[in-house]
Amino acid sequence: MRKVSDGHRLWLMSELPVLEQAGVLQPETSDRIKNYYASNTRGGLHWAVVAFAVLGALLIGSGIILLFAHNWDTFTRPTRAVLSVCPLALGAALSAAAVLRNGGTAWREAAGLFHALAVGASIALIGQTYHLPSDMPDFLLTWALLVLPLPFLLRAGGASLVYLALACGWAFSAQDQYGQAVAFWPLLLPGVVWLARLIRADRQSAQTHVAFAGLMTALCVGTGAAFERTVPGLWIVAYSALLSGAGLFGLCLYGERDGWNNIPKTFGVLGMAVLAYLFTWSEMWRGIGWEHLRHQAQYRPWGAWADGGVTLALLAGWAVAAVRAFRRDSAETVTLAAFPVLATACFAFGSLTASAESLNALIFNAFLLGLGVMYIVLGCRNVKLRQLNGGMALVSLLLVTRFFDSHFDYLARGLVFIALGAVFLTVNLVMARRKKQKEAAL
Repeated sequence: MRKVSDGHRLWLMSELPVLEQAGVLQPETSDRIKNYYASNTRGGLHWAVVAFAVLGALLIGSGIILLFAHNWDTFTRPTRAVLSVCPLALGAALSAAAVLRNGGTAWREAAGLFHALAVGASIALIGQTYHLPSDMPDFLLTWALLVLPLPFLLRAGGASLVYLALACGWAFSAQDQYGQAVAFWPLLLPGVVWLARLIRADRQSAQTHVAFAGLMTALCVGTGAAFERTVPGLWIVAYSALLSGAGLFGLCLYGERDGWNNIPKTFGVLGMAVLAYLFTWSEMWRGIGWEHLRHQAQYRPWGAWADGGVTLALLAGWAVAAVRAFRRDSAETVTLAAFPVLATACFAFGSLTASAESLNALIFNAFLLGLGVMYIVLGCRNVKLRQLNGGMALVSLLLVTRFFDSHFDYLARGLVFIALGAVFLTVNLVMARRKKQKEAAL
């Protein structure tokens, strides 16, 4: 059954007496509404309280470590070892208390974040005390694996974000030290499972939105770190499928919502716009494809298969999301679904012939222009300033970029900038007036 947030319920409860006095509602109807929402309201805690609880945990943990550091050189090695374990023991005690007493959101988040950071501090202090060999990938991997159970035991999103950050850090460190970071993909699976549990429990909650943002950031960052790049340009297809699939998944879950209320769609649309702009440069399409396989010592032969498998998996996820999203017939759905198709076709064309650079760049110049025009039209039709300004920003970016590519003097450039600014201001004023008129009519 659909449940509303506690904030919405409180607003409605404050409006019911006003409606009763105005004669819009009868007292019996008002009582039935109160009884209905009393049992159909999501329990929640203001995120400012959670943020201050987490900040308090971080300050306490930092203070304890600084106190240790102030007298560290005067301690004996056994004393150092005992003190090194103290942050971890305190974090474990806080987590155990949160689980056994079924603590609130603020308690669980603070305990989870403190415990996650205490694990890393204790590992580092023990290593410094006994002069253990320094290996950054091993340190980050050990830290991540010890943090892994915390999100599931405490239902704490902060611990999950720490785990994802450690997985991404491990990917960069392993790629630098070992030359490969393929294990990043299985390390990412717990984050996917955590998000799936949150979606099943309550896809509208703030914790679900935060988890979406964390996982999408980890995917975007970690894909760049873990890709072997043995096949030049294959990242074009992989990132196109990843971001388009995220946007389509957001349309399936949250419909036409924007911004914070639809994190995957926001990541997908913004990522598509950034990639489309990068693809408008012909340099992006040089020396790509299977004909330019890299055979240097730092590129492993199996890298082509690893990157190819990841790309196929991302394309499969995009295809599933596209099939589900097409139940909603909208311009955004078609555009998001078409983007990987266009990128893959241009990648294949660029792999076959060196003369495809200019044509591929021209195709994506047209695509970016069409994307901007689409959002301008949608913004005018739906009276949404965010969509309108986003579309105008894309068109302006394209025009200004191509304008600087050409040999125009400063006078012409200045006049164009003034014209673009005047159009922005005029359209925003007109749309703001239309929005006020529409709200007044409701």
